[in-house]
Amino acid sequence: MASKLSEFGFQFRNWPGAGEKAAEHFGLTHAVVIPANARTIIVGGQLGIRDDGTVPEDLTEEVEEAFEHVERALKAAGLGDNAWEHVYSVTTYEVEKDGQGITGAVVPVARKYLKNTKPAWTGVTVKALAFPGLHIEITVQAYLPQ
Repeated sequence: MASKLSEFGFQFRNWPGAGEKAAEHFGLTHAVVIPANARTIIVGGQLGIRDDGTVPEDLTEEVEEAFEHVERALKAAGLGDNAWEHVYSVTTYEVEKDGQGITGAVVPVARKYLKNTKPAWTGVTVKALAFPGLHIEITVQAYLPQ
């Protein structure tokens, strides 16, 4: 099934062979062609902090919180319940937990939210985020239909 963004003229491109395999495995796209005059939503860094200000002990719950905050921001900017289907670019800033990368927690949560959308994605491992104890910060760019 194709991305909803294809309906609006977005094109998703991967190079043949290994590029296509990696894109399918990670649920991303290597290059996105954005149509002229597309209105863009830019969501600044969203963290995995609960509404009460606490950080979940469980890594997957922290990642879920961060993705949920992105969704809330997209909806506040004017998108509906299918907000993630309009996302074409994601950057995650990730802090290792217990000496291990956190991709194993990020990818399954991302697939739940992104569904058939496969945005261009950059994952960056960093030493720390703005608040101690956090492991993920997410920024996205999304299309806002007229």
